[in-house]
Amino acid sequence: MRPQFFYSAGLTLLLTIPQAGFAKSYEALRGDSKLTYHLHHPFHEIESVSRDFSCTVDLSDDTTHAKIHVKASVVSFNSGNSSRDSHALEVLDAFKYPAVEFTSDSVRHEEKSYRVFGRLTFHGVTRPINFAVVPEYGKDKVRIKGGFTLKLGDYKVERPSLMMIRTDEDLKIDIDVVAVGP
Repeated sequence: MRPQFFYSAGLTLLLTIPQAGFAKSYEALRGDSKLTYHLHHPFHEIESVSRDFSCTVDLSDDTTHAKIHVKASVVSFNSGNSSRDSHALEVLDAFKYPAVEFTSDSVRHEEKSYRVFGRLTFHGVTRPINFAVVPEYGKDKVRIKGGFTLKLGDYKVERPSLMMIRTDEDLKIDIDVVAVGP
């Protein structure tokens, strides 16, 4: 069976297991992989990228019991505007809550994708989340793409504002993880 990787929110990667009793650990390739968040303000779109995060996958003999863990420092996200990034760190209480983490509970195969179930911890709040990921196979690498949207209020994050106008409540997260196959 051809191994299949996938990545979860904000933040993780997974494989189907080629044989029973097979157990391995994989890591996303830093620099090649990225997490991107998008936030809408009436005057402009905000996009910020992290290429420096950890993403590990511990495989069991089935995808249901695979363990995925992603951790990104909020400081690692870069929008290309240092003033905006500094304000984001203030809004996110970066010294008090320095990381965003995702830990999987289970993974389910769907028609052409996988659905990842787990817990996202953001701004000190942990909530259940699930999202779809799709593997794309290359010659010697696999790329996993997916994403989800969260509500800032669900994580007790005050919406940032510019000129006294607040951003939208929705924060969209895109996942693009690259890994080398076994």
